[in-house]
Amino acid sequence: MTASSIAVVHLVRKSNGIEPFRKFISSYKAHKEPLDHDLVLIFKDFDQDENALYLDLLDGTEFIPYDFPGDSGLDLGPYIEVSRKLDYTYFCFLNSFSEIQSDYWLTHLHTCLVTSPDAGIVGATGSWESTGADDPPFPNPHIRTNGFIIAADIMRQIEFIEIKTKDDARHMESGHNGITRQVQNMGKQPYVVDRGGTSWAVNNWPDSATFRSGNQRALLISDNRTRAFEEGDDWTQEYLFDLAWTGKPSKANPFKRHKLRHQLRRLMEKRRPKA
Repeated sequence: MTASSIAVVHLVRKSNGIEPFRKFISSYKAHKEPLDHDLVLIFKDFDQDENALYLDLLDGTEFIPYDFPGDSGLDLGPYIEVSRKLDYTYFCFLNSFSEIQSDYWLTHLHTCLVTSPDAGIVGATGSWESTGADDPPFPNPHIRTNGFIIAADIMRQIEFIEIKTKDDARHMESGHNGITRQVQNMGKQPYVVDRGGTSWAVNNWPDSATFRSGNQRALLISDNRTRAFEEGDDWTQEYLFDLAWTGKPSKANPFKRHKLRHQLRRLMEKRRPKA
């Protein structure tokens, strides 16, 4: 353990293959970040010597390995364990599909957390989406757990359920007793930070151009969800924007476009006069 007070924790999941890690470590090396930190790599479900090719990609990069046996817990399970077992003041968690998009990315996240008097959690992206029937109704602001920073003492106060399924992880991200809600119940607030270092309070997240808005031109850390929006056609982007920011997505679901009724709904909506 070094004297650094910040751990940047990246999850390396064997079942994802090496390509997501190759992209992450390439982005990590490509972007300047002077803020002192330790890079902690959670090797999830690797047997002995199975990570040799991954280690080859780390040539010249200092890191601390952390072995997490088995493939349980999705992303949050390993995050919880690391936050309880490693001694740091701050943890910045980046999931398996994250890619850094800007210099000073960690500086921007950390600066917001320590200079905003009421900041309790700071993310690269946030959403107002209500993602399930048991979630709070729209608007349901929550920091997305693909990339966020949090103080260790706050993280250790959060009451986590056992993460067994994607629904469990969703509950902890966006549910009534999710991470963001618990942070707010402590009297703290969630913020989003863009690649220019601007901090965005909850009410202004749709204008931040970080997640499903503004062509995501100010996105600090990308992931598979932000790439799905970026690569989507107009229909897909409109639908995803509405999920995140209006709560009124079209019934013409682009992800079910192979079904005739969704194609017809889309056609009818395009022909409907604007109010």
